Amino acid sequence: MADRHYRLYTLLVILLLSLFVRIAYYENTVIDAPVRGDAVHYLQYAKNLINHATFSKQAGSKSPVPDAYWAPGYPAFLAAVILAAETLHVHAYPLIMGLQILLGALTAVLTFLIARLFMGRSWALLPALFVSLSPHLISLGDNLLTETLYGFFLAASLYVFLLAFRNKSTVQYAAAGVLFGLTWLVNPVMFFVPVFFIPAAVVLYRRSDGAVPGSAVQGMACCLALFLTIAAAWQIRGMLNVPHDAPSGRERLLENLVIGSHSDYYRIWRADPRDKNNPADLDMAKIGGSYAAFAAMLSGRIIRDPLHYLKWYFLDKPLLLWSWNIQVGQGDVYVFPVMQSLYKNSMLAIASYSIMRALHYWLFGLAVLGLMFLFRGTTTDNAMPVFLYISLVYISSVYVISQAGPRYSVPLRSELYLCAAFALSRIAGYLNRKRLQAA
Repeated sequence: MADRHYRLYTLLVILLLSLFVRIAYYENTVIDAPVRGDAVHYLQYAKNLINHATFSKQAGSKSPVPDAYWAPGYPAFLAAVILAAETLHVHAYPLIMGLQILLGALTAVLTFLIARLFMGRSWALLPALFVSLSPHLISLGDNLLTETLYGFFLAASLYVFLLAFRNKSTVQYAAAGVLFGLTWLVNPVMFFVPVFFIPAAVVLYRRSDGAVPGSAVQGMACCLALFLTIAAAWQIRGMLNVPHDAPSGRERLLENLVIGSHSDYYRIWRADPRDKNNPADLDMAKIGGSYAAFAAMLSGRIIRDPLHYLKWYFLDKPLLLWSWNIQVGQGDVYVFPVMQSLYKNSMLAIASYSIMRALHYWLFGLAVLGLMFLFRGTTTDNAMPVFLYISLVYISSVYVISQAGPRYSVPLRSELYLCAAFALSRIAGYLNRKRLQAA
């Protein structure tokens, strides 16, 4: 009973702290034209869904052409909130921001719940506190962008999957499959996360229990089937409803691969976003939408300068992805330009910003160091961080291969902080055992 009360009080404190900081940021930060960049396209998708029941980013048309350039999850979220605002006779923008504030706060709560599955009470507070105070998560939650919704669904999917893994529950595995499907609809980059989770779970069950329980087999089958059904439904929609010449995710992926092959892209973009001589734009014109042409071009460059590309893809890009400063955007923790910010006016906010910035690379390093402790112990609780690392390493790898913009790592902050806290808890445990042995 005491533990239950502790958990309820802790969850309430985390929720209130996260809400307080995010509401303060929203009320004390002024964005210069908040509907800009990608937000324009997301809103256009939402408007076409509402007005034409069509998923399209085409503007100014009474019959917009369906496309599959972006994932449908966030535009559908916007469309639902806009319709709710019309029903309630309130402005849509504050309602969207209010819901994103709530989702950001709930992500901190989910972070604590995940941590409690394999860490003690005190250690579990640490990653939740970091999520509550993360300037990147707070700043992006104040934009009409996918990161907040994606981060929430990813954390929710992981939590329910870990519960299912621990409890060997078919129902919880099925719920995890649905949540993974919703996460994929927001950002398809995570597609192979549940696919990799299933064989990992089989190996870990055999290691801890000697065999895979029947209920877990059924549950994992349901999880994967429900996830793939959701993903397949959207793919079938694309095959049946989207013209061959309409913008597609395949086209977007190629653009990201081209951009990601240039180590000087962000420097040139930040100097002049409209520079017609940007090498990535010139390459896109040369290859004409052909993956084969891009592969031939990149292979030739790698052969001519293998050390440069080895360093770029295996060192510089991972560090770029997890760097502090957002490259495509205003910079620092801002995607859109701000005219006024809580982090410039509040001493408490400035202090939290300074602490989080000072700790950023230390936390990244600790998360990497945590790999040393990953396979210590044989119980299912000890095995749970394996799934966090699978999601972090896989999703990071996709961005490293394609476009490693620091903004893309922001939704993974919860998992990063969990892995860093896991490493710290294991290091502290190791040092404590050595101290007791020496006593």
